[in-house]
Amino acid sequence: MALTLYLTVNFWLGGVPLYCAEGSSCDIVQQSRWGTFLGLPTAFWGFWVYATLAFIAFKVRNPERHWKSAWFISALGLGYSVYLTMVSVFVIDAVCFYCLISLSLITVTFGIIVSQRPEGMQKFKLKTWVAETVVVALVFVGGMHLHYSGVFDPAAGPKDPYLVGLAKHLSKKDAVLYGAFW
Repeated sequence: MALTLYLTVNFWLGGVPLYCAEGSSCDIVQQSRWGTFLGLPTAFWGFWVYATLAFIAFKVRNPERHWKSAWFISALGLGYSVYLTMVSVFVIDAVCFYCLISLSLITVTFGIIVSQRPEGMQKFKLKTWVAETVVVALVFVGGMHLHYSGVFDPAAGPKDPYLVGLAKHLSKKDAVLYGAFW
């Protein structure tokens, strides 16, 4: 929670996280279209995953419900984190140190939750539960991918390569826009 809160507060205050200087791999990932979702930093959503897991840990007393809830939330967090890491490596071609830490934390958390399944869960079918959870996580991550592809929100999708090239060309030529309106 501390890591994602730190990144979220930095984003909102316009600060630069440690080891995330302008132009660094971390900065490139954080400034990409995958750095936000619904106008909020991706770290904010990670914070809510960890906060929900903390709530489950301290407030949900029924062992079966506790385990199932923690499994489900951590599986969603893990799926999203894996998706974002794959995007950063294969699409953005930059790796964020903080993202890798968060991926490691949610992976360890998920592993701990998996290993602590309560014994004697009545009428519980592990294979069915895993299959259902994986399907939900894939639908969730697939929906996020469609969002970032511009299907639901064209502004969140990829930028027009022509306009990107034009902007780079004009920047190299030190072009200045002078305009007026009446």
